[in-house]
Amino acid sequence: MGKFMKYIFIAVLAFVALACEPVKEMTPEFEVKGKTVLVYMVGNNNLSSDAANNLDGIMNGYVPEDDNLLVYYHTEKQSPVLLQIHKGEDGRTLQDTVYRFPVRNSSTAESLKSAMQVTGTMFPAQEYGLFLWSHGTGWLPQGHYNSKSFGSEEGLEIEIQDLVNAFPYKLSFVVFDACLMGGIEVAYQMKDSVDYVISSPAEVLANGFPYKDIMKHIYKTPTDLEAVAREYFDFYDNQPGQMRSATISLVKTKELEKVAQAAKTVFDNYRDSIKNLSFSSVQQYYRYGKHWFFDFGDFMVQLAGAEQAAPVLEALENAVVYKAATPYFLEIPIEAGKYSGLSTYIPIEPADETLAAYYKTLEWNKAVGMIE
Repeated sequence: MGKFMKYIFIAVLAFVALACEPVKEMTPEFEVKGKTVLVYMVGNNNLSSDAANNLDGIMNGYVPEDDNLLVYYHTEKQSPVLLQIHKGEDGRTLQDTVYRFPVRNSSTAESLKSAMQVTGTMFPAQEYGLFLWSHGTGWLPQGHYNSKSFGSEEGLEIEIQDLVNAFPYKLSFVVFDACLMGGIEVAYQMKDSVDYVISSPAEVLANGFPYKDIMKHIYKTPTDLEAVAREYFDFYDNQPGQMRSATISLVKTKELEKVAQAAKTVFDNYRDSIKNLSFSSVQQYYRYGKHWFFDFGDFMVQLAGAEQAAPVLEALENAVVYKAATPYFLEIPIEAGKYSGLSTYIPIEPADETLAAYYKTLEWNKAVGMIE
């Protein structure tokens, strides 16, 4: 650069510096909506094609115009992304990728927490709801059943305590589109973080929830969760053969403390009688001989008798605001009079010491003392 040109260049820079205001760092402002719902889909496993089918159901169902609908989507063919499902100006349903996550395992509490944090930051709302979509085995720890708790990816799953601790904000509702999550242990663990829980004490068929039909209820004001649970039940109750298999319940978590208080009295008086219980007489929700999921209400009746169990059943009736079950879940017969809507663990002799030690860490057992 010549000397003359150098002076011109410096002069131009000085002029620009004088003419322009200093650049200010701006924090993005996101519009606060009434409701934000995140569907967290852990499908990087043998459910990958089912995840794609359920995403299609979401796309073809009700899409809100004034609220937020997000899908965390991770399959064998798709690295984890956050999708916004919304209406375009022409009324068509659009699917926009609004955030790409780094390569990671989605079946960790850290991944769930970060997905919820990104969702809450980019799509703030007065009310939040969450769908948890993947494999599930209730409260069980590592090494039991086919997987543990929620999710399944490359040998990792999320323990129920870690799952609840991952929630970065209070949730109006959680819907478990996952097997065996409808346990008293799971619901009680969530009672301080979630207002309502929809889940199944038995398994959930791979079709999952009928997303095409339920989102219109999710985005009502107030949210019609009973209609969501009913749509799920009606969908499967109208299927032929073994596809007619469903158990579902809607739990109001603030009522669970009363259930725990009544159950503690039963366990204080009848704890020693558990080992003498005829387990075959209690309604079961497990298959393949994995005897970890029995009906909670029926367990109370079989253990203490109808009269002594009455306070528990009354409290349970107030907590489980909707419940329904088909006569069979696959090969498991479900007696209508024994279906309370929630499952429970029963310690069967000989005791599994590893499982018992883990169970003692659950908030439910701390409250009722079933295992001392």
